Parts: sequence; structure tokens; C-alpha cells
Amino acid sequence: MDKEQAEKIERRWKRFQEALGYTDEEIAIYRSDPNKVKAMERAPKFATHNIVAECVVSRNCNAGHKVGDKIVMDGTGVLLRDQCPERICHSVIQAIVPPIYAIWERFGEDLSDLSILLDRVHCLDVGIERGGWGETVWRVYAEPKQK
Repeated sequence: MDKEQAEKIERRWKRFQEALGYTDEEIAIYRSDPNKVKAMERAPKFATHNIVAECVVSRNCNAGHKVGDKIVMDGTGVLLRDQCPERICHSVIQAIVPPIYAIWERFGEDLSDLSILLDRVHCLDVGIERGGWGETVWRVYAEPKQK
């Protein structure tokens, strides 16, 4: 790694430390994990991409989710409330966690193809026929942030 790249990565570490409020001791603990170091040094996609869960099926949803609704998070998984429906069902949030982790793994490897094999999830409600209220299906994917 050349000097310019090393300085860029060190600035990234400093911004990360400041953003999370880590002390020098805490950031040292974080940096002692080789997997976290690799992700920090190789993965600008955490900052350049959003993670989106898009409703592709909806029936009798108590929260009112409908096809086309999008739950948008930044690359670190923080909800971007101004880009989300006013109401978000907890059942959807729980269901989208596994694909978010899969996307993070792709970010951490700095892969150009961010698609994941199992990109659809069913909310935890099983639907009226099976004793629930309603049901939704969501596609989860990463997309570059708009400039």
C-alpha cells in the first residue's frame, strides 16, 4: 500500500472513531480484529451505498405496507427515516436482518457484485390463513447512493 492510500485509510479510521465516540483504547480494541481492519481498509461501500428493502408482495398488512414501499438504510444499517414509510412493522425489520448481514459481507470483501443469492424475505406474520393478520415479502439489496 502506498503512502497516499495509507493516509486515506487512516483518515477513514479517525472519522469512524469520532463518529462512534470511541476512545483511543476502544478504537485499539476494534482495530485488533483483523476482519474489522480488512473491512475498514477495503470497503468504502459502507459509505457509498444504501441498503434497501422493497416490498414485492403485500396482503392485509397491519402496518399498511404496500407493494413498492421501500425501507432505506445507509450502508451501516441506520434507517434513513425521510426515505421510509411513516409506519414500519417490527416484523419486517426482524426479517431483513439476515440479508443485511450478507450484504455487509459483500461490502467487507469490496466485491463489485453486491447481489445476494437469497434476497427475498417474508415478514414474520404468517397470513390470515395460517393464524396471522397479513403478510409481506421484501427484496433486500444494495444500491449506490444518489449524488
